[in-house]
Amino acid sequence: MAGLPFVRQGRGTPTILLPGVGPGRHHPSAWDRALLRLETAPLARAVELWTLGRRHGLPEGTTMSDLSDDVARAAAEISGGPIDVVGTSTGGSIALQLAVDHPELVRRLVLVSSAHRLGDDGRDAQRHTAERLRAGDARGASAALLGQTTTGVPASIALRGLGRLVPHVVVGERHDDLVVTLDAEDSFDVEGRLGAVAAPTLVVAGGADGFYPLELVVRTVAGLPDATLAVHRRSGHLGLGSWGVSREVLAHLARAS
Repeated sequence: MAGLPFVRQGRGTPTILLPGVGPGRHHPSAWDRALLRLETAPLARAVELWTLGRRHGLPEGTTMSDLSDDVARAAAEISGGPIDVVGTSTGGSIALQLAVDHPELVRRLVLVSSAHRLGDDGRDAQRHTAERLRAGDARGASAALLGQTTTGVPASIALRGLGRLVPHVVVGERHDDLVVTLDAEDSFDVEGRLGAVAAPTLVVAGGADGFYPLELVVRTVAGLPDATLAVHRRSGHLGLGSWGVSREVLAHLARAS
């Protein structure tokens, strides 16, 4: 699939899912695929879901536009016309870049825990994660990444501790492609180009997201021509497995074009 790892599930309207960063995005194991199928089961019961990973062996200097071009090529293989696209976290950044660069390819767009750029704290956390990975400190990288998923201090401390215990779950064993992806998102900012997005867009946000703060998400929604915001006020960094999120996503995907 345009050189991208993928999982295909369900039947119905073809829909692309672009997940956030994780160990299985470039070279997924059987365990990664099993976890992915579990998280995406509600969507796969309603649509033909194509979860796309990222190309293995990304060169230094890869940009979000490069990553979205990979998705554009895959979309052409999956569908003969515009296709629904759901992106979570960093996958949401890639999805938004796709909708900006290739608006004709995206029929409906969903962004979960994402915005037109990373928040300042989120950017610092991802830079620290990349630095730790370059230094060979997977535990420190995992702690930095997982601890930033919420803005609550006690919860953040607990998640940092968890990250040190399970680095293989958070950042995996091979890190080169993850570092390149983090670097790509570091310079990602499409605020000035949001008006190019043609697709009706749903943005789902956590009120305590440490990567994409709510005020930044609100600016993203304001810049999009046709966007709806759904906020989970007490939640941190959301995923499709978060309570109610899949239901909101499916309602938007069922919206008439």
